[in-house]
Amino acid sequence: MLDWTQTPRRPTAVRREQNLALVSAVLSGAVVAAGLILLLVARVNPETGAGLRALAGDLITPAWDVVRAPVDGATRIAGHIGDYFGAVSRSEALARELDTANARLRSARTGLRELAQLKRLMAVREPTRAAVATARLAAATAGGVVRSAMLSAGMADGVTRDLPVIAADGLIGRTVEAGSHSARVLLLTDAQSRVPVIVERTGQAGLAAGTGLPRLVLIDRIGPDVPLLAGDRIVTSGDGGVFPPGVPVGVIVDPRRDGPVIRLAASPLGTGFVTVERAWLPIPDTGPKGPVFDAPVPVEARRRGAPPPRLRGAETPPAVPAPLP
Repeated sequence: MLDWTQTPRRPTAVRREQNLALVSAVLSGAVVAAGLILLLVARVNPETGAGLRALAGDLITPAWDVVRAPVDGATRIAGHIGDYFGAVSRSEALARELDTANARLRSARTGLRELAQLKRLMAVREPTRAAVATARLAAATAGGVVRSAMLSAGMADGVTRDLPVIAADGLIGRTVEAGSHSARVLLLTDAQSRVPVIVERTGQAGLAAGTGLPRLVLIDRIGPDVPLLAGDRIVTSGDGGVFPPGVPVGVIVDPRRDGPVIRLAASPLGTGFVTVERAWLPIPDTGPKGPVFDAPVPVEARRRGAPPPRLRGAETPPAVPAPLP
């Protein structure tokens, strides 16, 4: 039969275990007693307790730094390895995005060249933007009825009514009154403000209407029935002849169907300097009875000796040409 009786351990091993248990119990008791003493001292004398805690921290911190050094080193090494493999994947993704962007840029450049050639072939005439004055925008009002600002330039500088006022980030408004050395600007946020705009992504046209608040509303939208998205850029369309096309107005932040909300591209508060530009398509000069134009004289009228036609509003009648033989 097998003998399953355990071999008795030597007295030395038993004594070592007893000593370790005794040391552990003493250390545990000492830690608990020290904690109770610190707690009691902190309750009786807070200043002494704070000094003891600071001393304990000074003693434990170096030892804790030594213990944590291997762990921190392993963590840093793991982080460097992860950053290396992550950098490789990010570099590949950036390379793909760069290739796509370069392809789009080449296509856009080709389209621009073709557009320029077609314009030259068709002799397309487009108005040019011209700056009238650059001045500081100050004293912007935030009333509940009218939202306007004062401009430190007036008729002496060439500023008149109905001129677009543009900041570095986008459209601010238009001039409504002009004095000798100052002018009043109707801001986009005014309830009476209406600006013809277009959605860059969809091509939909509409009006950016002021609400008296720091937000605009897109109304009277026409064009393709495409849902708008948050982040769609709104720029001026050039309709109406006052504002030049392509000037940033804002970004859609709430694309609700009953009236998308637009965040302003340029805030009038703290704008500083702005540029007053000439109207994109100025209205022709008018006489006391209407616009004056130089109308060509038909050849048939010349042969019969009849006076040439004259539009309403002309100041002096043109000379009657002599009848042709």
